Amino acid sequence: MIEPGKTEISAAEVKEYVPQQTIASEGQDNKYFYVILKGEVEISQNDKGIRILKEGDVFGLENFILKRPYTTTSRALTNARIAAYPSHLIKQIIYERPQLAEMILNSVMHQLEQTTQVAEENISIEGYVDINEQVFEDGEIIIEEGSSGIDFYKLISTEGGLHVTKEGKEVGKITQPGEYFGEMSSLLDQRRTATIRSIGRSIVQIFPGDNLESILMGYPDLAKKIIDTLAYRLSEANKKIAELGTPKKK
Repeated sequence: MIEPGKTEISAAEVKEYVPQQTIASEGQDNKYFYVILKGEVEISQNDKGIRILKEGDVFGLENFILKRPYTTTSRALTNARIAAYPSHLIKQIIYERPQLAEMILNSVMHQLEQTTQVAEENISIEGYVDINEQVFEDGEIIIEEGSSGIDFYKLISTEGGLHVTKEGKEVGKITQPGEYFGEMSSLLDQRRTATIRSIGRSIVQIFPGDNLESILMGYPDLAKKIIDTLAYRLSEANKKIAELGTPKKK
């Protein structure tokens, strides 16, 4: 969870709330995500309590990622101090403010673990997500660098793996059944950053990117993969910042 008192940057608007005061309501535009600096907040949907968040937790971010209005209502349970960040800054935070982003990810991961456990116990996911499988022959392109697209992919089986190239240069290989790829372009609203080509015959599962909420509920391992990928990007950003801050040797 986020350590209280370390999240107030210039982009944040900090407000005080009294018990039972609404912070954000279902159906509102997803203009902000929130960090609890002090107090407790209840998250509910259709007047049913989902979870109670405490100091350092984040809420409201998933609605921006899903490109939809808030699907939950948040209310202060105690006197609370809340920082509101414009949602559109999330990309900037991911790339330029890795410490804050890492704090956010810790809170999101914690809530994801709780939500996954509840979902597994109470939600039947059969038929919940419309997916299909496609066969790619040797040399066929699955994703082309520079193209647009919102679908996600999961490798089911392959003869030789999937070849990953950037600007014609090999940058990696996807070999293990169960590996996901292609998810970040949709989440970060970017064009495809690499070309992925089948080596030999491969079977790939395709997930519709416009049904992300259902996919994350039915496939929590994909949600974990997304968080892991963002965490990796944060690690790389940390390295770059450290390098910039290191004096050059004479």
